[in-house]
Amino acid sequence: MIAEDDKIIVAIDESWSNDYSITIRGWLISKKGALEKVEISVGGNRVPITAWYPRPDVTAIYPQYQTRNCGFVVHLPRLSQHQVTFNTHSQGETYQKTLVFDGSLPLPPIDYIDAGSLFNDFINLVNQNHLNVLEIGSRIVSPGSASKRPLFPDSKSYTGFDYYPDSNTDVVGDAHKLSQYFGNQKFDAIFSISVFEHLAMPWIVAREISKIIEVGGIIYHSSHFAWPSHEKPWDFWRFSDEGLRVLFSPALGFEIIKSGLFAPLRLHLDQVNSPQELLATQPGFGGVAILAKKVGEVNYDKFRWDVTLDDVLESESYYPKPQ
Repeated sequence: MIAEDDKIIVAIDESWSNDYSITIRGWLISKKGALEKVEISVGGNRVPITAWYPRPDVTAIYPQYQTRNCGFVVHLPRLSQHQVTFNTHSQGETYQKTLVFDGSLPLPPIDYIDAGSLFNDFINLVNQNHLNVLEIGSRIVSPGSASKRPLFPDSKSYTGFDYYPDSNTDVVGDAHKLSQYFGNQKFDAIFSISVFEHLAMPWIVAREISKIIEVGGIIYHSSHFAWPSHEKPWDFWRFSDEGLRVLFSPALGFEIIKSGLFAPLRLHLDQVNSPQELLATQPGFGGVAILAKKVGEVNYDKFRWDVTLDDVLESESYYPKPQ
């Protein structure tokens, strides 16, 4: 949808909504010079556009205006109102009853362990105890993301490890062979964020982590419980908190400090069939995390997985190269 007058041109490319919010993606350009401020309002709520994005496609069509950063994505809270009419037929009589009601806010999830603060706990432990910390997946991939290195100002050292090089990565390699890159060096703390879903064999990486962390050292790992597919074709897994507890089990030398879920969400099917009508009322979670401590040495001969990436992946499979 595109609307135009003598002052602006605004377009809505995409939207989605539920009972309590709406998200809009689009672009807006002014015919009268640079914009100082833009707000979008719906249902009495007013939200400013705080970030603008390049839209080369729009620039190509409207070169006469200032269009370098004219794209936006805005999420607006609003409570929708519904009107529903019941048409009843009984004993030859037809009757109508109309109800008007507000949309429902989601009920808070219950009976789960909230792991939303576990990374802060890990950061505090590293800084307070001046630990040597290793990050697996240190490369800055997503737009708007930043290095985690500044979060550890009081660590004894920070080492960034990733499959591809960048300015935040100190060691480049395959996490399935992690211990081979560090010789006899061990770390006091190891963490990863949104990495384990991209590991073809996460059980092998858990074993490699156990090899290079000191007894008494701590680990933190978070991944996705439910999330759209990304970084394809190397997006292999989704995890529950119980799954992470299995990966970092006592048999591998770990004591679980805490594991749980975070980022509650709702799952909406594009096409709803019986008996799935109420699926979206049930809470799901975006993230899962674990904080654990290495408490003992391990006989790694009991955890042998004598396969490589080449053994389990097709020859043309590869992790997406940096753009």
